[in-house]
Amino acid sequence: MDFFLHKEGKEKRKSVSGSPKLGPAKPAKLEIGIESPPLVLYGSMASSTGALLSGQIILSVSDESVKLQHFEMQLLARTSTKRPVSKDCPDCRTQTTELFQWKFLSEPARFPKGRHAFPFSYLLPGKLPATTNSTLGAIDYLLSAKATTPLQDTMLVDSPLKVHRALLPGNDRTSLRIFPPTNLAATVILPSVIHPVGDFNVQMRVSGCCEIEGITQRRWRIRKMNSRIEEHTKMISPPCPKHVHKVGGEGKGILANDVRALGVQDFKDGWKSDFDTQGGLIEMDFALSIKPVANPICDVDAPNGLEITHKLILELIVAEEIVSLKNTKLVTPTGTARVLRMQFVLILTERSGLGISWDEEQPPMYDDVPASPPSYAKMVDYEGEPLPDDELARLT
Repeated sequence: MDFFLHKEGKEKRKSVSGSPKLGPAKPAKLEIGIESPPLVLYGSMASSTGALLSGQIILSVSDESVKLQHFEMQLLARTSTKRPVSKDCPDCRTQTTELFQWKFLSEPARFPKGRHAFPFSYLLPGKLPATTNSTLGAIDYLLSAKATTPLQDTMLVDSPLKVHRALLPGNDRTSLRIFPPTNLAATVILPSVIHPVGDFNVQMRVSGCCEIEGITQRRWRIRKMNSRIEEHTKMISPPCPKHVHKVGGEGKGILANDVRALGVQDFKDGWKSDFDTQGGLIEMDFALSIKPVANPICDVDAPNGLEITHKLILELIVAEEIVSLKNTKLVTPTGTARVLRMQFVLILTERSGLGISWDEEQPPMYDDVPASPPSYAKMVDYEGEPLPDDELARLT
């Protein structure tokens, strides 16, 4: 019995000694609140006017008062690579750039107990790449605030920002592909942009699929069609100053590539064949989509070396056959088949959503308003007889 009591007492002492120690309470804490709409950059990197970021940083003082020596906040852009030059070096893995800095205090100040708000705003440039997290690298944005007391008590708060880019849809793109030595030619109509969620329509027309030879007709018939949407990622990992020698000098890096499939579809029917027209014609209209579980990433072309593009690959399997013009039901396969492979560039972008373009946020500009008030003619004092009261009332 004494053994169990002694053992229980040791376990209690062990649990008490292993409890975490609480540090001293901070005299105040910081909170960041974003008030602006979602940060959406409309248009390409060359034409976008940017997105407005605005909000408030709240200083909540829990003591009777607190004196701050420094109080500032930074907007940071971080680029991370998942294949760094040196895998154990944090500087090779992540590079941080300061985009903007707010200094809320020009000199030390004391704040009483309560909540104190400090507004901030910044126009994000339209040339910034969107927030991205790919298989080879990542780009993210961060608000980092720091307040320091004279006793070197530090209060920190970080708030991540998600920046989107939306390209507005335009006219459909038409592409022509020819397949020598045959007379086959394919005309494909694609939308200007596609989105991660939802279908998009593709129109295809194949001409030159039949040729008359005497009393017979030699023609190509589609047996099957395959479609594949691919995502191509390219990342150039720069070295830190300590490991520049590993890549052969300044301005060089390690190139990494990755390709993954976002959607694969097969079609065995759905097209219309017309072999009675001149040269023959095959038309089809089909819908393609990206798998919801594929987690696609929108197009990115960042100056730090990360590039993400998308491609659509179409493969038509056609077989040759000979048909008698006297009896069209008499079809003889020749045993010849071909694979017609086509590749097209797709532009994957976010939908516009609830963002507001900076063009709609900025105040109106008037070019006709002069820079200074209008000038008046030379004025002189009146020195004549006193005016009647009713005339003075009219003038005033």
